Amino acid sequence: MKVSLERLPESRVQLDIEVDQDRLERSLDAAYRRIAQRSKIPGFRPGKAPRQVVERMYGREGLIREALDRLVPDAYNEAIESEDVDAIDQPDLEIVELEPVRFKATVPVRPTVNLNDYQSIRVEKDPVEVTDEMVEEQIMLLRRRHATHAPVERGAQWADILTADVKGSTDDQPFVEDEAAEFALREGQELLLPGLAEAFLDMKKGDEKTLELEIPEDFRVESLRGKTATFELKVTEVKEEQLPDEDDEFANMVNAEEFPTFEALKERITNDLREALEEQAEQKFRSEAVDRLVQVATIDYPRVLVDREIDHLVQESTGNDRQGYLAYLQSVGRTEAEFREQFREAAELRVRRSLALSQLAEDEKIEATPEDVEAELERLSAPLGDDAANFRNIFQTDEGQSHLRRNLVSQKTLDRLAEIASGEPLPGAPAASEPESKTEEPASDDAAADAQEEPA
Repeated sequence: MKVSLERLPESRVQLDIEVDQDRLERSLDAAYRRIAQRSKIPGFRPGKAPRQVVERMYGREGLIREALDRLVPDAYNEAIESEDVDAIDQPDLEIVELEPVRFKATVPVRPTVNLNDYQSIRVEKDPVEVTDEMVEEQIMLLRRRHATHAPVERGAQWADILTADVKGSTDDQPFVEDEAAEFALREGQELLLPGLAEAFLDMKKGDEKTLELEIPEDFRVESLRGKTATFELKVTEVKEEQLPDEDDEFANMVNAEEFPTFEALKERITNDLREALEEQAEQKFRSEAVDRLVQVATIDYPRVLVDREIDHLVQESTGNDRQGYLAYLQSVGRTEAEFREQFREAAELRVRRSLALSQLAEDEKIEATPEDVEAELERLSAPLGDDAANFRNIFQTDEGQSHLRRNLVSQKTLDRLAEIASGEPLPGAPAASEPESKTEEPASDDAAADAQEEPA
């Protein structure tokens, strides 16, 4: 068997395979026996007809095509083994000649990734500042949560709670009809359409009003966009929002054990805000670091990886209800190919991030030891109390242990990237070993699988 190999873009390999005549003849003998066994040939019992008779009936080309069913897969498998081709999907086959048998096999192989000068990556983390306005906004939300609502006879004002009947129609066809709807009038917050909230201002209990409003072009119901809507409003009750004062009594109202004073409540709010903002800044910093890693890397990967990632994104979007998914596509007038295409850009990004992080784990020799896995299992199970033993049992299997290892490697890899991008080690992190020279070997399956799980 003669084999020539050509490397193609997008991590593909094309094999040109020619089968020698002796092997072809052996395959033709086997093909003849299969045909003779299953065919009814006059004058012969099944399997007893001579080859020349069978060949006369089916022709030499027919015999060759029968032989190809087994000859081509066998020859292909031998070729990728002899040429050390690391195929990751089924090949595209093209029969070039029948005699001698010559065919081409184009197959995707593992990606090649070179991170180049990734040690030079630097990312600035956004500074975190908790302003008085942020604290006051959170306090106001708590005050509103503990507010009382008292009926008033005056006209409605901002921050009042209204109960009203609301009817809206276009072209004499109703599109909204709410009776005894209760809602808050918040300045700057829209009610269904621009101008509707303002229409309730100064209306008292028992007041009625009819008005027309233009439906904007970005309205959620496409068929109503650009039309004029007629509204009939009737206010049945106006309540005034009475907020508790910012004092110790209010803090006790929120949680008397945790907040004996208003200052204690305010301090907790400030600390919680700072913690949330720091977490947001850290996530943004790490996401930008991954983006920079992808930018400096040279990545060549097969299209099939993107197609598989699109499969995952479609499933995340639609679930496992295939019939429901197809019914939805029919209802919105889109083909399955069109629906999948909207995920391509996100899938490309996830694949590139995954491969870059996997290669970083390999270059930095990042791994999860059995001790790491046990410590992580203890951390996860400790808060579960009586259920801890059952939880631990789930992860005692090979699959469970592998899942924990992948998660740990993923986290360690992101931690190491954060060290590089910040230019200094993380608090409490062990010193990283010096990486060896960059390699273009494909990323490991485990690390790649984990990196796929990292938010894009």
